[in-house]
Amino acid sequence: MSNIWIAASDGQTAQVLSYLSSRPALVNAKDENGYTPLHAAASYGHLDLLRLLINSHGGDVNLRDDDGDTPLFTAETVEVAKCLVEELGADWSLKNDDGLTAAEVIAADDSFPLVAEYLQTLASKEAILSSDAGAPPAGIAVNLTSIDSVAEDAELPVVDEEFRKKIEELASRPGEYTQEELRELVTEAVHKHLLEPEGRNVRAKEDE
Repeated sequence: MSNIWIAASDGQTAQVLSYLSSRPALVNAKDENGYTPLHAAASYGHLDLLRLLINSHGGDVNLRDDDGDTPLFTAETVEVAKCLVEELGADWSLKNDDGLTAAEVIAADDSFPLVAEYLQTLASKEAILSSDAGAPPAGIAVNLTSIDSVAEDAELPVVDEEFRKKIEELASRPGEYTQEELRELVTEAVHKHLLEPEGRNVRAKEDE
């Protein structure tokens, strides 16, 4: 016997809408196993139905089942996970009743590694953006120190003050691409000062 949960699993949009026309609250209702139409649509990758349930029928994108899992926990493809997070606003940081995020649950299952990788990338990105905006991201200061040490050992000019000011300026600007810009700037400094030093007479050094 069909019901809204089975219809959602099968991607039968017309049937799902028929159930909702008489009982709108079914959009967030749980079956005897704690499953909701949203979980069903997400699990089976029916994105158009998922969008319809959330955008037009009041579906809760962060709705939890009996285990505390949101629809994101059921994602089996990166496309579904991206739709839930980037388009429909799912909170990837939510934890279930076991204290685990969707990324942790999916990674532990090891069935959908690309989905786990995508969600773990979101967590890493958040960690970078939430770090102290007044300090360079981890590794940048060490890289600069290393550059100066190499320069001194090789008797080359160290990274000049202009580049240091640029790096400090970028580090003080919170934003999505700050770390990437810093890395590019350090790379530029390496090429300018170490790999392609201007006016350095290498032959003269060899002749000494």
